[in-house]
Amino acid sequence: MNRTGRHSARFLTQSSALAIAAVLALSACGTDDSAVDEAPSDAAPGQGQEEALEAGEEAEQTPEETAESDSAEDASDKAEGAEVKVGAEFTDKETGDVVTVVSAVRDNPTEYYEATDNPDGEMVYIEVKVVPGKSYGGTISAADFYLDSAGEEANYASSAKDELEEAGYEYFDRAPRRDGDHTGYIPIYVSETADELKGSYIRPEAKVLGEDKKIPEFTSEFGVPAS
Repeated sequence: MNRTGRHSARFLTQSSALAIAAVLALSACGTDDSAVDEAPSDAAPGQGQEEALEAGEEAEQTPEETAESDSAEDASDKAEGAEVKVGAEFTDKETGDVVTVVSAVRDNPTEYYEATDNPDGEMVYIEVKVVPGKSYGGTISAADFYLDSAGEEANYASSAKDELEEAGYEYFDRAPRRDGDHTGYIPIYVSETADELKGSYIRPEAKVLGEDKKIPEFTSEFGVPAS
């Protein structure tokens, strides 16, 4: 994946300081069953009878029409906001952070600006849990989580915070290591969706405050299955 909008190196403090680092329906249209006046069997059908005949003809579907109807029903059965399990856990060996992508909620309705007139995109909420290590201060940021978006890395859509919370989910902004464990959801919009989405967690290179020491970048990948 091409990396776009990546953030620069972050600053960390030793755990003794524990300082926060800066840089991381189909509407059911029923037909009108109005009564049809009786007429002799040899008489030409009246308007009401013609409507009834037409309705009967439409009810008789060919095998091809039946298959198309079933396909349309299958598509409509795919609910918006479908949750899938991910269960990807990885440990940052440099910081001791344990990061888990617990699940993802796919096909979320959205008013995100990039979704306008784009039928190929998708708003995804990924649920993450972080258990910070004890060696450093600083934060674990929502900006560190990415999904593949047409070959580029897309991270958190901050303006989707309100619609995520209105849907009943806790927004994950950042997790200060001094505050311990934290769980929440990150909204990420991909401009081109797929059955299975590729994702990654990328903690950028960090500098330790007060020391001539750098911590190398940490990267781990995960996959979001189809809903």
